[in-house]
Formats: sequence, C-alpha cells, structure tokens
Amino acid sequence: MKTKLRKTYNILIRLVVVVFTVVFLYDQLFISQDTAFLLDDFRRMINGNWLNVLLISAIILIPVNLLLESVKWKLLIDKLEKVSLLNSVKAVFAGISVSMIMPNRVGDYLGRVFILRSADRLQAVLVTIVGSIAQLITTIILGLVALVFYLQEYLDVNNTLNIWIFIGSVIGVVITISVIVFAYLNFSVVVVIIKRISGKYYDKVRKYADVFSLYNQKDLLKVLLLSMIRYLIFSFQFFLLLMVFNIQVNYMEAMMLIAIVYFIMTIIPTIALTEIGVRGSVSLYVFQHHFESLNIWKQEMTIGIISASSLLWIFNLVVPAIVGTFFVFSLRFFRKNNDS
Repeated sequence: MKTKLRKTYNILIRLVVVVFTVVFLYDQLFISQDTAFLLDDFRRMINGNWLNVLLISAIILIPVNLLLESVKWKLLIDKLEKVSLLNSVKAVFAGISVSMIMPNRVGDYLGRVFILRSADRLQAVLVTIVGSIAQLITTIILGLVALVFYLQEYLDVNNTLNIWIFIGSVIGVVITISVIVFAYLNFSVVVVIIKRISGKYYDKVRKYADVFSLYNQKDLLKVLLLSMIRYLIFSFQFFLLLMVFNIQVNYMEAMMLIAIVYFIMTIIPTIALTEIGVRGSVSLYVFQHHFESLNIWKQEMTIGIISASSLLWIFNLVVPAIVGTFFVFSLRFFRKNNDS
C-alpha cells in the first residue's frame, strides 16, 4: 500500500473511532437519563471530610488499576514484541476507548494490538486473550467462593441435609477451582488440542497455535497474580464508594456481595457503554436480596447502591475511555510491511 494512502486510511479510521466513542459517551452521560440521578445524589452525599477522603482514595486507585493491567499486558506481549511500559499504558487506554462501542469488550483486544510496530496482530490478539482469561478465572474463582458463603444464609445448619448440601457445595467449588487453575497453568495443552482438531490443516494455523506455548507456568502464575491484585483493587474501590453513599456494610460482607455481582456480570453479554444500567441492576438485586434476608433493607439504599456502582463504572471505564481517545491517534491500522 502506498505511503500516502496508508496514512490517509490510518487517519480516517482513527477519527471514526474517536468520533463514535465521544458521541456514545456524550449520549450516555448527558442525554440518557441513566446518570442523571447520580449527580444529584452525589452532591447530597458528599458533605463531610471523611467522605471526601474515601472518594479521593477511590480516585487514586484508578491509575493503579490501569497500571497493573498495563504491566500485565507488557509481560504477555513482550514474547512477541518488546514494548515500553508507556506504550503498554497507551495500548490499554486506547483499547478501553475502542471497547466502549463493541460488544463484550471485544474492542479492548483490537485497540491494543494496533500500537505494535511489527508483531503479527492476530497473534497479539490471542496473547491479549490469555490475559483476559486470567482476569476471567479470577472473577470465577472469587465468585464461586463468595457463593459458598452466600449459600449459608439460606441453609438451616440444624438440618442435617442442609449441612451435607453445604459440604457438597464446598467440595464442588474446591474441585472446580482446582481444575480451572490446573487447566490455566497448563495452557500449552491448547496447542495439542488445536493440532488434533485441525488435523491436516494444522500447518496453516501452527503460527497462531504456537502462541499458547510461549508461556511457562511461572509466567502464567505472574499474570494470574496481577489479575488477582487488580480484582482486589477495583473491588475495594466499590467498597469505598458504597461507604461514600452511606451503605452500611463491613468489608468482608461487601467483598462477598461484590464478588457475586462481578460473577453474574461475566455471564451477561453487554456493550461496555450500556454496562451502567446492567451493572446497577445486578448490584441492586444482589445487595437488596442480602439485606432483606437480614431484615435491614431500607428503600433509600437503592439510590446509594446504584450510585456507587455507576460511579465505579465512570471511574474505571468512562474516564480511561476519554483519555484513551487521545492515544487512539497513536494506533497504526495499516503498516508499511504488514497490511494485515
């Protein structure tokens, strides 16, 4: 492709991505009524120094969360192409911007790989998926553990049958988690599976199948650990925001409920832009169900829970997406020697 034409296409695609992202964000934040209640409730609740400290703490954790994701992606993508931490940060921000207008954050994979100079993009997408799988596994593991504790609220421990049901649930969760972690740490087995499925066509996909054998167990364990730390950080942000909006819940109780919310969110297909409504509904359902079982539910908690969930969405998706629109202009959709 000629240099002038390539540059023109790159500029046009960048502009399209930025315009669509900005328009959708503007619609969600200022035209749609989904966040209209948030500003009013926010002004009403923020009236003390302690609450301001909690809010500032939650805000400070935004770059920490994104930096961890950047470190994780750099660790993975370095197997294909060495990238600086700064470029990794740019890729993560740009990926979030692109993901706002695509279902199930697919744009996150696509947005990142266009920061690369020479690595095969499809291989880079597969590498990025490995990191997403680690984050998904973290959500599933902690969600299953939370469900075990949640189950206790509905079982009468004086009933022998219920005790056996609980024990069976614990054993089932332990086995499930063990299998998931074992499968993840032996990710290279995917290559064998692909080889058997593809048969005589394996040579055509070998280049991409080999991506899954790039990482040893130590590498995968590091990625899983980073995913766990990220999970704890954005869960703690949620907890801080619940306190900001006057939802009285202790840390361990909140972490259990938040883990269930995230677990449910993983199985609901959404476009990132519409997550504010889904996330708020799921959070409200889980928290209300729990508080009602304890006979401490109050109707005024509704706005507080939805507000905390919505503000977390703004912190970790909307703000990075806005920043990411600037980094979209660093993406190379067409390259000199590789126009794939």
